[in-house]
Amino acid sequence: NGQFLSFAAPSPGVWLVSGDRELLMQLLVNLVENAINHCRPGTRIDLSLAANGNRLVATVRDTGPGIPEAERDKVFRRLYRLDKSRSTPGSGLGLSLVRAIADLHGVDITLADNQPGLVVSLSMARANSVV
Repeated sequence: NGQFLSFAAPSPGVWLVSGDRELLMQLLVNLVENAINHCRPGTRIDLSLAANGNRLVATVRDTGPGIPEAERDKVFRRLYRLDKSRSTPGSGLGLSLVRAIADLHGVDITLADNQPGLVVSLSMARANSVV
C-alpha cells in the first residue's frame, strides 16, 4: 500500500507475558491491519515494545487520519464503524475483538492522538516465570 512499517524494541532479552499466544497475536494483527486498511499511502506505522516497571507496553502508532476523541470509546463496540470507514473493507468487528482479547488477558488499552494519526498502547503485566 505504499506505507512504511517499522518495529523497535529495547536490547534483546526475554519478554514474557501470561496468556493465549494465538489470541494475543490476533490482537496485534488486528491493530496493524486496521492501520494498514484505514491509512493512505505514505503513512508510517510504527510498532514498539518497552518495559515500564513490571509492565510491558506494546504500541502501534500511525500517521493516518486517526480517530476523533469523541469516537474512541465507540470504536470498541461490535459492528461500529466511523463514517469515513464505511466505504472501506471490514465488518466493524476488529477493534471489538481487540477489546475482548485485552479484557480477557488483563491488558489495559488506550487510544490517543498522534497528531496526526493514532496511538494504540497496550499495557500488560510481565510474567514472573515460564509457565
